[in-house]
Amino acid sequence: MSATQTFLLELHCEEIPARFLEPLTEEFRTAFSTWAKSQGLVSTTVGAFFSPRKLCWHGALPVSQPDQTETQVGPPQRMCVDESGQPTIQGQKFAEKWGVGFDQVRFEQPAGKKEPCAVVTITKKGRPTVDLLAEALPGLIASLHVPKAMRWGKSDFEFVRPIRNILCLFGDQIVPITVDGVTATNTTWGHRLYHRQHAAPITIATPDVYESVLEAAGVVVSVEVRRSRIAQQLDQLAAEAGGRVVADASLLDTLAEIVEFPKIVRGDFPASFLELPKEVLVTSLREHQKSFCIEGPDGALLPCFLTAANRPDDPAGFVKAGNEWVLKARLYDARFFFAEDRKHPLSDRLEKLQALTFQRELGSYHAKTGRVVAIVKALATRLSKDEAHVEHALEAARMAKCDLRTLMVGEFPELQGIMGGEYLRHEGAHEDVWMAVKEHYRPIGAEDAIPATPMGCLLSLCDKLDTVAGCFAVGLIPSGSKDPLALRRAGQGIVRILWERGWALEPAELIDIALKAVGSKATRPAADTTEALMSFFKDRVAYQLESTGYAGSVRRSALAAGWENLVDLKARCEALSAFAEDPRFASLAQSAKRIGNILKDEHPVHAFDAATLQDATEKALAERLMGIEASGDQGTLLAALADLAEPLEAFFNAVMVKCEDPALRAARLSLLHRLRQAFLRVADFSLWQ
Repeated sequence: MSATQTFLLELHCEEIPARFLEPLTEEFRTAFSTWAKSQGLVSTTVGAFFSPRKLCWHGALPVSQPDQTETQVGPPQRMCVDESGQPTIQGQKFAEKWGVGFDQVRFEQPAGKKEPCAVVTITKKGRPTVDLLAEALPGLIASLHVPKAMRWGKSDFEFVRPIRNILCLFGDQIVPITVDGVTATNTTWGHRLYHRQHAAPITIATPDVYESVLEAAGVVVSVEVRRSRIAQQLDQLAAEAGGRVVADASLLDTLAEIVEFPKIVRGDFPASFLELPKEVLVTSLREHQKSFCIEGPDGALLPCFLTAANRPDDPAGFVKAGNEWVLKARLYDARFFFAEDRKHPLSDRLEKLQALTFQRELGSYHAKTGRVVAIVKALATRLSKDEAHVEHALEAARMAKCDLRTLMVGEFPELQGIMGGEYLRHEGAHEDVWMAVKEHYRPIGAEDAIPATPMGCLLSLCDKLDTVAGCFAVGLIPSGSKDPLALRRAGQGIVRILWERGWALEPAELIDIALKAVGSKATRPAADTTEALMSFFKDRVAYQLESTGYAGSVRRSALAAGWENLVDLKARCEALSAFAEDPRFASLAQSAKRIGNILKDEHPVHAFDAATLQDATEKALAERLMGIEASGDQGTLLAALADLAEPLEAFFNAVMVKCEDPALRAARLSLLHRLRQAFLRVADFSLWQ
C-alpha cells in the first residue's frame, strides 16, 4: 500500500457571512472527494474547518497516484498480420501508436467484436499527488458556487470575499497554486488581536500542527470545538448565577459560526425590565445582541445575560460594559413598544387588518380572520357541546391576528401570536382565549410541540387549514422542492395536531369545511382542489408515520388499508408494531398475497353457505372467521389474525379453491373474500415485506 501524507488547504479571507461558511465547506468537500476518486487517490474522509475568516479542508492522500493500466483495441487480426504471420504496416502502426513493440500486441476477441483484434495493455506510471493537486485545486476553488459572488479591483475572479492568504500543504511540501493573484505558502494568520503583538504571519510546518498553532494564535478553527466550549461556558456561568440557560440551539450554532475564539461573558440589566413578557426579553436579547437569557429554577428570567466575546479575554470589562449599554437601549425600546401597544385594546386592531394583505387572491388578514372564525365555529361545535367553550374559541379566532398591527410584532415578527396572547392576558381575557391566541402558530417546525391546550390546537388547526385550503383553491400548490408559502409545514402541523390530540376529524370533512369558507375567492374547480388536497394530506400522513418511527412494512400495509381516520390508523400502526416480530406474520403475509392472487378478476359475494364447505380445513377457517369479524379492538383482531397462519397454510395445502363444483367454488371464494376484508380492517398484508 502506498504511503500517505496529509493534505491541507486553507483560504484566509476577509470576514465571510456565517450563512455561507458551511455550504461552501461542504461543496468543496464533495467536489474534492469526487476528484480524488477519479484520480485513483483513495483517501480517508475529507475533513473541514471553518471560522469567520477561514475555509479549510484536510485529509490523507497517497504520495503518488497508483499506476494505471488501459487496454486498447486495434484493427482485426487479419489486418495486422499477413499469411506468414509477419506484422503488416497497419499492425506496426498500431503498436507504434501506443509506444510498444509488436511483440507486446496480442490477439483476442473483445466483447462486442465479431473476430479477434489486436489488443495491447498500456501501463501509465502514476504521477506525484502534489503535481495533481497543483493542477486541480485552482479550478476546484473557482468552481465554488456563491449566491452573492463579488469581484474586487480589476480581477475577474468571483468569490464570497477577497482571498488574502492561501495555505496549501501536502505533508511538509507547499503545493504551488495561485488563485486570484494570491500564491500559496506555508503561512497563515491568526486572530487580529494576536497580530497586534506579532506582526509576522504564522508558519505551519505540517498539517498535523495546524489546529494547535492557530489556537495559540487566537483562532479555534473547528466549529464543533467552538460550539462545545461555548455550551460548557454557558452552563457554567448560568449555574454561577443561580439558574440555567434558556436553551436555543440555533443561537448556539450562530455564536459558534461568528466567533474565532469562544469566550462567554456574563452581563446584567436592570431588574425592572423583567416586567416585560419573558418571550420579549428572550427575543430581544437573541435578535439584537446574540445573547442568551438565564432562567431560575421556577422558569422566571434572571436580570442577566450571556454573550460571546470574539477574544480570549475581556480586559477592563469593556466587552461586558459595551453589551450592557447596547442591550439596555434595546430593552427601553421594547418597554416603549409594550406600553404603547397596551394603550388600546387588542380588539381595536381587528378592522385595521383590512389594510394588511394575507395573499393577493385571498385578500386581507381581516378576510382570513373571517374564514378562520367560520372554520372554528364548524369544528368547535363538533368537538364540544359547551356553548361557553365554543364562544371562547370564536373569540380567540377573532383576536388571533390582531397583534400583527402592534409595534412589538412590527419590531419582532417572530412574536406574532405570542404578543396577542400576552396583551389579551393583561386585558383580563379568559385563560382559554389568550392561551389559544398565544400558541396558535405552533407547531412552527418539525421539532416544535403542538399547542398545549385543546383550544390552542383547534385554533392552530383552523388557521393552518385555511392557509392550505385557500392557497390550493387559488392554484398555489407546492411542487417538487418549491413551497414558498410553507404549505407542507402547515399541512404537517394539521396532521400532527389530529394525530397527537386523537381527534376523529377526517381530511375530507376538513377540506369541505375550509373550501366552503373560501367560497367565491376560489379560482380552481372545487373537485380539482379537493383531489389535490386529499393527495397532499395523504403524503403528510405518510410522513407522519415515518417521523413517528414505524417500520416500512407497518407504514406501507397500514396506509394501504385506509389513511383518513387517523385515530384508527394510529391504533392499527401501534398494534402492527407490537406484532411485527411475531414469526406467524411472515406466513400470514404470504397467505394474504396468495388470497389476493386467487381473488384477482373474481367477483365473490360476501355471504356464503357454510354447509356447502366440505373439507375440515375450510370448515375450521369458517368457524374462526366469525370470531375474527366480531373482534373489536385492533390488538384482539391482530392476535386472531396471527392465529390464522397455520390454518390458512393447511387450507391451501388441502383444497383447490377454484374447483369444478360451482357451488363449492363460490363458497370458497366468498370465504377468502371475507377473510381478506378482515385483514384489510388492519392492514394490506400483501405489502408486508
